[in-house]
Formats: sequence, C-alpha cells, structure tokens
Amino acid sequence: MPTVRRNVLFALTPLALCLLHAGTASAQTVPGAIPGLNTAVPGGLGLPQQLLGNDAAGAPLGPAAAASAPVPRGNFVQPSLGMSVVQTSNAYFGTSTPAKSDTIISITPGIAFQTEGPDLRTYGNFALNGQYYARGSYSNTVLPSGVLGLSARLVDQWLYFDAGITAQQNALLTIPTQNTGTATYTTTQYRLSPYIDHRFDDNLRLRARSDNTWTRISGNQTGQALSNGRYSVQSVRLDRRPTPFGWGLDAKQEETVYTTTGALTVRDAIVRARGLYAFTPHFEAGLIGGYEHYSTSYASLGHSIYGVQARWQPNLFTRLDGVVERRFFGTGWDLNASQQIQQLSLRVNWNRSPSTFLAGLQTIPAGVSLSTLLDGMLASQYPDPAARARAVQNLLSVTGLPSTLPNAINYYTQSATLQDTLTATAVLLDQRNSYAASLFHAKTQDLILPGSAPLTSLLLASADYVQNGVGLSYGRRLTPVMSLNVGVLRALNTGFGPNAGVSTRQTTFIVQLNRRLSPQTLLVVGLRRQLLDTTNTGILNANESAIYAGLTHQF
Repeated sequence: MPTVRRNVLFALTPLALCLLHAGTASAQTVPGAIPGLNTAVPGGLGLPQQLLGNDAAGAPLGPAAAASAPVPRGNFVQPSLGMSVVQTSNAYFGTSTPAKSDTIISITPGIAFQTEGPDLRTYGNFALNGQYYARGSYSNTVLPSGVLGLSARLVDQWLYFDAGITAQQNALLTIPTQNTGTATYTTTQYRLSPYIDHRFDDNLRLRARSDNTWTRISGNQTGQALSNGRYSVQSVRLDRRPTPFGWGLDAKQEETVYTTTGALTVRDAIVRARGLYAFTPHFEAGLIGGYEHYSTSYASLGHSIYGVQARWQPNLFTRLDGVVERRFFGTGWDLNASQQIQQLSLRVNWNRSPSTFLAGLQTIPAGVSLSTLLDGMLASQYPDPAARARAVQNLLSVTGLPSTLPNAINYYTQSATLQDTLTATAVLLDQRNSYAASLFHAKTQDLILPGSAPLTSLLLASADYVQNGVGLSYGRRLTPVMSLNVGVLRALNTGFGPNAGVSTRQTTFIVQLNRRLSPQTLLVVGLRRQLLDTTNTGILNANESAIYAGLTHQF
C-alpha cells in the first residue's frame, strides 16, 4: 500500500480512541464523574474525523452538501493496534471519593474499511478498548466502539439512501445539581435516511429527506435513569434560485420521543414560504413567512413565523449568511460567518432555537471540527476533495494540533430546552508554528409551554445553565517527524433560576510530544494537569496530575 494512503488512513483508525483516553484522564471515570466537565482535549491528539455516514460521505453518489472533511476514496482495509499508559495522581478526580493514584493501561485493536462502487459505498471503523486499572480504582473493562454505514444511489438524480450504526462510550454530563458516580454508558444508534434530491433545471431544485435515528442505552454505570429514544426529522423543500427573483417552500417536522421513562414526546412542525431577491451576483436577501406548531406530552402552542434571511459571498473565501425569525419562543436566529485569509481561518456560528438531548447527541464527536477549518483553508490549493482530505490529515499529523477544539457540552436532560449558542474559532498556520483557538458561550434554559406542569412536578431536573469557555492550542514542528503541542482549556458553568448558586470552574493544561517512528507508527508522550472547583456539595474540589504515553501501529 502506498505511503500516502497510509497517512490518510492514520486519521481514520482508532489511534485517537487510545490517545483520547490517555489525553483526557482515566477514561471510564473522569469525564462523566464531573458535572459540567468539558471533555474535549484542548491540546494534543483528540478524536479525528472518522468515516461517519453524513451528507459528505454520500457526496459522490448524490448531489449532497459539500464535504466538511472529505474521506478518502477507493477500497481499503486497514487494521491497527494502539496502546497507552496513564499514571494519574487522582483516578477519582471530580467524584465524591477521596483522591487515589492509579496506573491505567489501555490496549486498542481496531480496523477500518471501505468499499466503493458506482452506486454503493460501505464503510466501517471498529475498535475494542481494553482498560486495566493497576490499583483497582475501577473494574477492568473492555469498551467497544465503532461505526458501520452505507450510502446508495437508488434512482439516478432522484432517490438516494443512507444508513448507519454507531456505538460509542459516553460520559454522562448532568446539570450540577445531580450527583454522579462512575458516569459512563454506551449508546448504540441506528440511522435510516432515504432522501430525494432532484434538479429540474439550473434554477429549480427539490429536496425531501427522512432522517430517523433510534438510540439504545446499555452498560449504564451512572446511577442515573437514562432513557432510550427516537429522534427524527422529516422535511421537504422546493427552491427556485433568485434570477433576480426567487422563492422557496418548505415543511419540516422534528420529533424527539423518550421511550423508557415517562414516554415524553417533543414535536415541532413548521411550514414556511420565502421570497428572495438577488441584488448582486454576490448578495441576496428576502422575507420569510409561515406557521409553527410546537407540542410536548403536556401542552402545545401554535404561532405564526415571520422573519428575514440574507447571504453575502463576495468570493470563495468570505461568506456571511443568516436567518432571523419571530417564533413561538421569541426571536430565533441562525447566523454564520467565515473568512479565509491565506494561512488564517476564522469562523463564527450563532444560533438560538429549541433542542433536546437526543437532537444534540447527533453531533459526534463533541467539539468544533478543526478539520473543517483546515479544509476550507486548503480549498483553493486542493480542489479535489480526496487530495484535500490527505492534506488536512497530514497537516494535523505534522503540526500536532487536535482535530477538534473544545465547545459547550450537551447536558443530559429529559425535557425540552431553548439553547442560545455562540462559537468562534480561529486557526493560524505558520511555517513551523500553528495556533488554534475556540471561544464558546451557551445558554440553556427550560422550555416550558403555557399550561405545562412545572419540572418539579414531573420529577425532571432544570437545565437552566450558562457555559462560557476558551480552548487554546499551540503546535510547533520540531523536526520533520516530531512535533510539540501545548493546550489550555478554561471553562465556567454557572446556573441560574432553579440552579442559581451552582457553578463549576474547570482548567486543563496539556503538553504533548508526537513522534512518528515510521510511516505506520506514531508515539505520543504527554503531561496533563487538571483543576476543578465546584459548588456542588456532592463533588470534591480536586486537582489531578498525570503523565501518559501512547503508541499506535497500522498494519
């Protein structure tokens, strides 16, 4: 197999699964045991983009959206083996148990594969992470994870089909008023997505899609009552490009059903009409009108929708678009801006809309994708998506930067919420130095309709919480085969309303060296320091220091 192909597949194999546990502390305990802990790695190697069954993965088979981090093309099978050792001063960091040092040894065999034909693509990425606790802090365990999917073209230029299964270990992130123990559990998600995408001509396009995801929870060690559920989005959209006048019609229903406890259902059905006008080839704007019916198991509410939308794209490297609407909960918006300036990439996303835990669980892995930023930065140099994917993964390997940057966390709650999230990211690449930063703000509050019972009567905890944080990462290329990375994460979570007076402050420092021993073998060594301060009386304020090493080899 050519060396260049191995470099690409390096990012798609379970190396990161091994190093993620090494880079974030005793994997089974720390992340979920700390209410409000942000588990994204601020420096070093995080969990890279995998072969996920998203729109990008199906791009070659249908007119789906442009890939944010393209995957390699062709057929391949790539086995790998990862090993890591973590020596931590506090295996019980963030729990109600006094500190105890331990050595955690992980062995992670894995395999990635892909088959691709003219009308069908299948892919998979599987790993088993065996964990051994030398001093018995926790029971030794084997944690499976993986993804299996396919993308198919059923009728050319009309009908397509995506399907997938994803299994992964999760850290339980509850709101701070809830105590947790060893907070891990396994989610297995089954996804079926048939869709229609057809262009009648250069200006008229029809899209209809049915996204259905079933979530099953097993291996629950959290002590919390976690619910299975289903999340679905049914949508149809007909758009005519403004030349200079244009229009759009769309209908969408988003539904979350918790099937285990209480059988709570949240449904949001919307119909909209849009009128657009292209003032210039690079700027268009228009008006929105429609109607929305929002309901839960306890109450429902209908409300008219009106608003504006605009898009400005003066060139390939600058884009600003957004929608602002008046909806049943008040004013909602979805604003996005991006700028590529030579070696500098900037991106801002600001959104205010209803959500649920199962809806947020669709984002895997958590955090802001640095691969996406680099992909946009290299668009002009590498027009071919496959070549650009290789360049992105080589950059991550050479610079030592993480593939994801910290972002606000998704709290577990079995109720509807209103989320206001703002994320700003920046990446600067120099000849030997690389810089990455993410700023995030998220306000989550209970979404209670008139006529609904209060949360206290429903035995549901309040999600009223504000998160603010920053993640910084610096990479230095020391030699052609070795790089240094320094990362810092600072996050503050503050409760309001029923959670007033509850807060969690987290600081994480990581220093890591990456050394490529051969084109197929990578060695990582690092130091970590974590500080936690919380007002939650069930959690000990504690510090943790750790040293870790990881080795991965691809066969």
